[in-house]
Amino acid sequence: MNNRKSLYSLNCMDWHLLPPATESMIADVALAAQGRFTGDPSHEYEHTETRIKGEGDDATEEEVTVKVNEASRLATTVSNIDKDASVVPRGAFTKSPCGKVQTNRSFGGLDPVEAAKPRNYLHFREPVNLKKKSILEMSHLNPAIDFLDPLSEDVPKGSWTLQLERGGTVCVLRSLLWLGLIFFHVPQTPQHGYIYMGDGLMNLDLPFML
Repeated sequence: MNNRKSLYSLNCMDWHLLPPATESMIADVALAAQGRFTGDPSHEYEHTETRIKGEGDDATEEEVTVKVNEASRLATTVSNIDKDASVVPRGAFTKSPCGKVQTNRSFGGLDPVEAAKPRNYLHFREPVNLKKKSILEMSHLNPAIDFLDPLSEDVPKGSWTLQLERGGTVCVLRSLLWLGLIFFHVPQTPQHGYIYMGDGLMNLDLPFML
């Protein structure tokens, strides 16, 4: 779950390593990068604003210019998509008492009935909501497999659609926050995965669509 590496390519043959998304990079991208991607990793977005430096009579105005290239924006977008929409079925990974997360080799897939329930799909990231639960709320959870946040607790509610396709043989989840992200799971098999094919823009209109 940690130290992930992401690669990008312009021709699907030559691959380049994306820089890790740092807090300062994320802040700069949020401030300067607007609109659609250009497709040029070296393209620079620029944002200039006036900031007040100092207090009282010593306060002065200064212009601050923030520049960020598209490779940094792409790294930030990939990081945000992984954080918001990286999904695994419940039980596909286990956590040992010492905190090590690894693939559950005995995972044979969700039961077809359980596969139709959003609570059986988890965010593959550091948990956020789980840390806020009381001991009573966590009493029915299995710490070996219930160490991640379920999609059913996402805010706003309804930010995922779940469908059974091909006569119920494939479960498909689609994110309404990141339009173009699709997750699949074949019940009673360990097969699962997701792919994102979109414009790289978060759907900020989601609260008004629900």
